[in-house]
Amino acid sequence: MTPIKVAVRIIASSTLVTRLSSTFIGLQRNSTFKTYSTFSKPLLSSRRSILLFLIGPPILYLTTTITRLLYQYPTTDIERSHPVYKSKDDSRFKQLYGHWFTARVPVKSLIPSSSLRKDGNETGNKEAKIKTPIEIWTSALFCTPTLSLEAIGIGIATGNGFKTGDRGEKGVYVGQEIAHGVFNVISLEEGNTLETLREDKDGVNGKLIGRTIIAYDLPDSLTYLWEVAAKYGAPWRHISGGRHCFEVIEEEGGKEGEVMVRFGCVIDMERVNRQDRASGEDGKGMPGFYVWLHEVYARWLVDGAVRRLRRA
Repeated sequence: MTPIKVAVRIIASSTLVTRLSSTFIGLQRNSTFKTYSTFSKPLLSSRRSILLFLIGPPILYLTTTITRLLYQYPTTDIERSHPVYKSKDDSRFKQLYGHWFTARVPVKSLIPSSSLRKDGNETGNKEAKIKTPIEIWTSALFCTPTLSLEAIGIGIATGNGFKTGDRGEKGVYVGQEIAHGVFNVISLEEGNTLETLREDKDGVNGKLIGRTIIAYDLPDSLTYLWEVAAKYGAPWRHISGGRHCFEVIEEEGGKEGEVMVRFGCVIDMERVNRQDRASGEDGKGMPGFYVWLHEVYARWLVDGAVRRLRRA
C-alpha cells in the first residue's frame, strides 16, 4: 500500500471527516446536491474530493494574498522624466512598463545604526558614516526571504556556493555589486540638497530623503529562445534588463512618526530583435499576463521588506 493511500485512509477514518461525510450523505439523499456530482458520494471517497482537499488550501492562500497585495499596494504613476527611466542605451531599449508601489513605515524603523561600510576602494572595509535611511530601505528588500533565496540560487549557478552575496547589509554605495553582481548600484542620492517632490510630477508632495537606483542586465542566453520565437512570428519577447528605484520620502501632511518608502521597477525592452536586426524595430513586448505577474511579484517583495522594517 502506497504512503498516499495510507494517509488518505487515516484522514478518512477520523471523527471529523466521518461526521462531515455523514452530513453530505444526508444532504445528498435529500436532493440538496442533486446537480453536483462531487457530493454524490461520501467525503474523501472519490479522487475529485481528495484533489479538492489537496489543491483547495493553496488556491485559497494565493487568491487571498494576491487580493491583499493588489489592494494594499496600488500602482502609482510617475512622469517619464524620472531618472530611473533613463536606460544605458535609449537607442537600443524602450521602456514599455514601469511599476511604482508605496508604503508607510515608522520613522524609527529607518533610524540609522552604527555599522561597517564597504566603500568600494582597495582599502576594503573601514569605519564610515552611520547607515542612512535609504540604505536601510534598499537593504531591507534584498534581505527578504524571497530575494535571499534567489541570491542563493544565483550563487550556486555562478559557483559561489550556498551564499547570498552582498545584500547591502553593511551599506550601499555607487558601483556596489549585489547578489553576486547581478544587481549594480548606479546612483545614490541623499542629504538636504535633494529636490522637493510634487504630486503632479512625482506622485506625492513631500521631501525626498534619499534615492537609490540599481540596474540589472540579462545575458543573451536567458532571452535567446524568446528572440528566436519573436523572429518567427511570436507577438512577444522577454525583458533584457531594467532598473529598480528605492526612495524614502517625508510626505507633506503625512502622519507624524511615519515616512513613505517607495519602490519602482522599470523594464528595458529591445527595440530590434537580437536575432533579426535587419528587420528593424518590431514593437513587440511581454505578454500581458506576464507583466501582471511581474507586478504581483514586485508587490510581494515590497510587502516582505515593509514587514521586515516594521518588525525591526
